[in-house]
Amino acid sequence: MDMQRPINRHALSTASRYFWIKQHVSHLVATSVLLTFAGPVWSDGAGDITFYDVPSAALRQTVRAGVYLPERTAPKDGWSVLYLLHGLGGNESSWARLGDIDATLDEMIASGTIAPLVVVMPDGGNSWYVDSTQVGGPGDYQTALTQDLPTWVEATFPVRTDRGGRTVAGLSMGGYGALRFALLMPQRYVAVAALSPAIWQNFGYDELDLPPDQLTQLAKTDFFERTDPTTILGERDLPPPGSHFARAFGVPFNTRFFNTQNVFTLLEEQLSSGADLPTSFLTVGDDDSHGLWRGAVAYYETMLASDRSTELRITDGDHQWSLWRTSIVDALIFFDSQFVPLASSSARPDSR
Repeated sequence: MDMQRPINRHALSTASRYFWIKQHVSHLVATSVLLTFAGPVWSDGAGDITFYDVPSAALRQTVRAGVYLPERTAPKDGWSVLYLLHGLGGNESSWARLGDIDATLDEMIASGTIAPLVVVMPDGGNSWYVDSTQVGGPGDYQTALTQDLPTWVEATFPVRTDRGGRTVAGLSMGGYGALRFALLMPQRYVAVAALSPAIWQNFGYDELDLPPDQLTQLAKTDFFERTDPTTILGERDLPPPGSHFARAFGVPFNTRFFNTQNVFTLLEEQLSSGADLPTSFLTVGDDDSHGLWRGAVAYYETMLASDRSTELRITDGDHQWSLWRTSIVDALIFFDSQFVPLASSSARPDSR
């Protein structure tokens, strides 16, 4: 769900420099945190993307992260920050290599379309951005990326630490992760954007113990049923179990664990509690080869039913980078409109 395309000539040369630098650079100490500094890999104008190894207690290892910094003096209270997540099969460099995010940010900032901001792009593996150690999955990436990473970012860079200055976004699997993070910690983010989010509704009680092959069949047939010319039924959008979940929800696929982690469970819990949720922005292609517009529409309708602030865009395109390179522009404009000026905000760090 993180489609690859050939790297162009320029990207190959910068990648070569990156690997040379990675092998020869020494460890530096920055703000009392040990990290590996790889030097600017992408540097095309208004800002640079630099890669770091961020210590993570949750994973008991470092997490690689790319950080885009504007080439300007930071405002007194720090820059707003966006945590930008990759899709399945991607890593910390996907948005730079395949999404041209540095050039997009450079142009939008230089033209005044958006205010300068810091963008943090971590490597989430194929974790689905959940804590999965308990089910034999890739590891506790949720904790690593919502606790360890922000702590390091806010100690290392001049960024805002209040809710009004933080956002989160992602594509495909990363869209699922971005929505999860926003719903798990609504007090932390002012807005969330999900590009072609890989989200599905929950399994019912009578489906929790079905074998994977029957679950897969349900996912294929349950959403749309035509029984006769006068009876067409719209049903739930269920996830198809398979290797794309990469052990994140257990092996074999654990329906109960999936339900507990799912965005629709988290959304219902927060709506029931009356929590102040981040404003959401969802966008998906009408030709999405995974049919992910279904989950996006369901999420949008659920938010609307509770009179919550949300936006949805169904655009022309498939599940691929040519769409996401355009969609991220709309998401950045959306975020720029959602950041709260400190004079109007509590400017108080979240309670974590």
